Amino acid sequence: MIGGWLEGKYTGMRYVHANGSVEAKVWYSQKETVPLKEIKTERTGKEETRYCVKINNFPINLYKTLSNFKKYDTIKENKKIKLFSDFYLPLTVEKITNYEIKEEEVTYTKEQAKEIAVDKAKQALDEKITNKENIVNIYTNYQETDNAVEVEVIYEVLEEIGTKEKIVF
Repeated sequence: MIGGWLEGKYTGMRYVHANGSVEAKVWYSQKETVPLKEIKTERTGKEETRYCVKINNFPINLYKTLSNFKKYDTIKENKKIKLFSDFYLPLTVEKITNYEIKEEEVTYTKEQAKEIAVDKAKQALDEKITNKENIVNIYTNYQETDNAVEVEVIYEVLEEIGTKEKIVF
């Protein structure tokens, strides 16, 4: 606590406003786990678009076949039909877009998994910390299992923790 007071010959002791700063080392930690084998999905760039009309939520498909893709993501967009600015018909046109995806199994070495986990953890911590110049130390802890690597990154940051308060008598 930082406080201030004055003692006068005629006024005695009285409290006055004091300025100061209080700094402390604060630790922020983030844990990330990266499996040694994982399946990544990517869009191939191929897509197909289909339309459907809904009357009172009863769908009427304007297409006959299923998707040509083995694996795909589906995005649906609905658009209501309106006559006037506030009057909508019970008719909806639905646009269905299928994006082809491919799945790929990726295998990492333990060193690659450590690097990826450290990068993810540091990225998450960098979003939390506003003043990166005050980082004093960075600690990293690793724990390896048969099918994953767990990393904990700890930032030691020097921060201002003092607060200003009014003196109430």
